[in-house]
Amino acid sequence: MVSRPAGVLRLGARAFGPSQPLVMAVVPAGPADAMERVHAAVAEGADIVGVTGGPGREADAAPFVAAVRDSYPALVVGVHTGRREVAREACAAGADLLSFWDGPGVWGSEVAGYGAGARGSGVAEVAAEFGAGVVCPPGLAERAVAAGVEPERVVIGVEGAFGLAGLVATGWPALVSLPEDDLARGLATAAVAAWLGARVFRVPWVRETRRVLRMVSAIRGDIPPACAVRGLA
Repeated sequence: MVSRPAGVLRLGARAFGPSQPLVMAVVPAGPADAMERVHAAVAEGADIVGVTGGPGREADAAPFVAAVRDSYPALVVGVHTGRREVAREACAAGADLLSFWDGPGVWGSEVAGYGAGARGSGVAEVAAEFGAGVVCPPGLAERAVAAGVEPERVVIGVEGAFGLAGLVATGWPALVSLPEDDLARGLATAAVAAWLGARVFRVPWVRETRRVLRMVSAIRGDIPPACAVRGLA
């Protein structure tokens, strides 16, 4: 995997520096309370809302993206899909980020067939056409760039913190998906991943994760502490 200097991550019209962690809340399109979930995620500090269509409901993604974009013009909106036509409709509706990373084991041998009918083939080309970013497996970052996606808009997806240090060292911004079944384990993973240099955190608990990331940023010296207290003898 080719390395690159860590730099600015560009999503939509916004630019995020290397020391600025981003929280992604995932919201399924379709349920009646979907927009309420978006409002709650934004209120809790989400930088990105990732829209999923769910099995058999990917057609719901683009209309929902349009609704989110209308409510939050400056919010980064992503869509999780491996289908070219869904990606195109989503970008036309205002999506800034296309993700065809769904966790370990999704790609497997399909990585070798990228661009030749594998799930996700063509998504990078759509992203390039619309100036959108992509979240892809680590081994496909260069292929996304070759397809025309700007390097500053490519994010590599990883699961948890295992092996993260080596991937961060490549310079590609890393998105970490946190475990959804255990709050304590998820926040512990977020803390370790943030310390190792992950840039984007796909989470079910926005407010709690934002607090952990702020704490780690303060410990790393990226931001001043919320309250500095000096002990006096």
